[in-house]
Amino acid sequence: MARFTDKVALITGGTRGIGYATAALFAREGAGVVICGRDEGRLTTATAELETLGGPVAGVRCDVGSEQDVERLFSEVLDLFGGLDVCVCNAGIETDEEYSIFDLPPAVFDENMRTNVRGVYLTSQGAARAMKSTGGTIVVVGSSSGIIADVTAPSPTYDATKAAVHMFAKALALELAPYGIRVNTVAPGWIETDMTAAEMDDPEMVASWLERIPLHRLGQPAEVAEVIAFLASEQASYMTGSVVSVDGGETVI
Repeated sequence: MARFTDKVALITGGTRGIGYATAALFAREGAGVVICGRDEGRLTTATAELETLGGPVAGVRCDVGSEQDVERLFSEVLDLFGGLDVCVCNAGIETDEEYSIFDLPPAVFDENMRTNVRGVYLTSQGAARAMKSTGGTIVVVGSSSGIIADVTAPSPTYDATKAAVHMFAKALALELAPYGIRVNTVAPGWIETDMTAAEMDDPEMVASWLERIPLHRLGQPAEVAEVIAFLASEQASYMTGSVVSVDGGETVI
């Protein structure tokens, strides 16, 4: 039997990259899957693709930084499936790369905090409410940037958001343990996704990454998805409050 047969999984930011790979893995493993994203066209395409993999799939347009959108998201999840077993808080942005601290606009700082931190707070709050009487698992997607700063491309705003959600998830794990809700974090390093696509065109930048990664390669979204699925499964039933790095050894150095 597949690990998630008769389970319901919500993946935010599930239309591409790590989120899409995770949604596809849960679908193949028997789960009913709900993905959300802000781009209506990409959401429609991703939902149609995921529907070919097995169980029921739903796509809901949602800005995770919006309280109203997140409330509607969970209302639709419960209306469609009657419950929730797994919530993967994956939605995130990084829009501060082109700025230094000398010219970083407050609006850009606020935008990153709104999606990356407020979004995790609202999504995990909705998941906790849905799982309070039944138990479940929450997996937060953090980053190696929440553990070490990138010396080649300092990004203090993004790094701060990821460090914040790492600690948020740890504290949440303590609060939700009495309800049978486990909370863990996965911290990916350099993964080949849309978020890293621009840098991939810069050979010097890629070489600088590889120099600091002991495995000397970039990761793939599916490799992160496997760790997320493990943390959400009964195989990890004695894990909560953990931050699991998937970074080729980058944060070891």
